[in-house]
Amino acid sequence: MKMIFSICALLSALGFCSRQRLITIENGRNEKPYGNAVSYEYSHKSTAAYPISYYKITKLEDGTVQLAYSSNDENDIHLIKISEEALSKIKQVAQEYKLHKLANSYNPRLKILDGYMWHIYIHFEQGYISSHGSNAYPKTKHRNGIKAINTYLDSLIRQQTPADSLGIAYHYNNNED
Repeated sequence: MKMIFSICALLSALGFCSRQRLITIENGRNEKPYGNAVSYEYSHKSTAAYPISYYKITKLEDGTVQLAYSSNDENDIHLIKISEEALSKIKQVAQEYKLHKLANSYNPRLKILDGYMWHIYIHFEQGYISSHGSNAYPKTKHRNGIKAINTYLDSLIRQQTPADSLGIAYHYNNNED
């Protein structure tokens, strides 16, 4: 038994046997995308709360860039108009944190059918970054990159004016039977 721990300690020091690798299965890789970001979607939810957070940026045919958002303390998905600069910021953060190195999926080694799920999807002019997880998350650097994008979007939401509102996209009820 001591031999196994010694081998794991040695491999850990070399970066081959980290705690995350022992408890998380990573599957698939993203190709590095090119060009400008054209859309963004992130969702974090649990079996008890949908959504914990949700953001979706799309550029409409007329050139309007809209942000759909919601959080677990409300039952609506709101729509606001935002600047196209938001997509440039998402591209910048994705490059800075190398989000294209996210695995396609993260899952615990043990099958857990309860808990938290998340996904991120960034579409670029050429390629995309797609990743999701269930009760497992990427390395801290990549989580911090996702958090940086969502924190930026939260700042846009806080800065909105009544003129930015495009209404309610969807109303749902968490208390339905």
